[in-house]
Amino acid sequence: MTDDEILRMLPMAATAIALDERLADQYLAQLGQYDERDQAQVDRCVQVTLEGAVRAAWSRGWAPGDVVQHGRRKLEPAIESLLLAVIASEHRSYPATAIDPRWLDQLTDLGLQPPYAEFGLTSWAAQRRLGRYLALHHALALIGFLQTLPGIARLFPLPGAATAGRREAAAPAAGGKMLARIRGLLAKAEATDFPDEAEALSAKAQELMAKFSLDRALVDADPEHVLDDDSGARRIWVETPYVSAKAQLVAAVASANSCRTVSMEQLAVVTIVGAELDLQLTELLSTSLLVQANRAMLAAGKHFGHRGESRTRSFRQSFLMAYAQRIGERLQATTEATRAAVPEADAGRLLPVLSKREEQVDALFVKLFPETTLRRTRVSNGAGWAAGLSAADRAHLQTRRPVTR
Repeated sequence: MTDDEILRMLPMAATAIALDERLADQYLAQLGQYDERDQAQVDRCVQVTLEGAVRAAWSRGWAPGDVVQHGRRKLEPAIESLLLAVIASEHRSYPATAIDPRWLDQLTDLGLQPPYAEFGLTSWAAQRRLGRYLALHHALALIGFLQTLPGIARLFPLPGAATAGRREAAAPAAGGKMLARIRGLLAKAEATDFPDEAEALSAKAQELMAKFSLDRALVDADPEHVLDDDSGARRIWVETPYVSAKAQLVAAVASANSCRTVSMEQLAVVTIVGAELDLQLTELLSTSLLVQANRAMLAAGKHFGHRGESRTRSFRQSFLMAYAQRIGERLQATTEATRAAVPEADAGRLLPVLSKREEQVDALFVKLFPETTLRRTRVSNGAGWAAGLSAADRAHLQTRRPVTR
């Protein structure tokens, strides 16, 4: 059996794993025969196939964090470590200087740092005390998963193709401290069981976010400062169910922070486009509010109709949609109030910066998503809508603190 023959068989066996159990068993039995004769050969072919499948995913717009997040929804938990090992191995050939820093950040967040180890199925299985059959089954399942990933918008340059000309602007030290403080406040808001405390923490975080964003804009308004185009995009993977309602909450936060969004409900992901700082702030607040909204939704309990039929699903969908709308209204009011608090001497310099940023964000949005469709979601449960509005009203976010340079 040659390498080419095994390489041709592996994608077909991977497809069979997901579609036809009996055919999958036949492929696994055949692969097992080759494995008994030359395990090193099978390892080598599995490595080539998996790394090639990962590389193909990059070419279709996926980044490491995206693949892992989506894999957690589709694959057995044990396969995640296999996916991470393959991703690390595939990056051995790229010099660090040819990988976008945002891409490297995702690798670091996944626990992958250079030097990246070469993947070998036998050694990977031995570390986890997996039998050979199960290891081959996991490998085929992962190949099948990677083969079926659809094309999505590419947010970063491909690894190996990044240049020094496009680097994420590093935040000043004070900005790093401010972001850490905001993260701390939101983490406490998510952890507390007391609504009043969560409201106070969220309100303080929003106050810092609004002020921080405008302070940075005022710095950019300095005549000696060159306003670079730091617009970018990032994805937020939301938990199922009620994806459309949760996407609306992310969109509401994004809109209040000068960002735009596109939702892909079939993948349960929302893409945010905006200036780098606004992206960070939007991701922080929307992630926190998703946790708080989910907790408030569950606290509202299950709901039933007059005849005893369950209406929990429609109630919760309407709850989250109402929550998103009201939070959006309040965040927008906070943003407008914060801008109105800018001293008159600085307001004239601030407007051109905000307008320029909006143009840059719109241009990138059109480039990434030349065709988008506006979708309307129907509200079918009045009780859920009213409860969602009440929950959003309790999340006190509006602040009126003067902004100074």
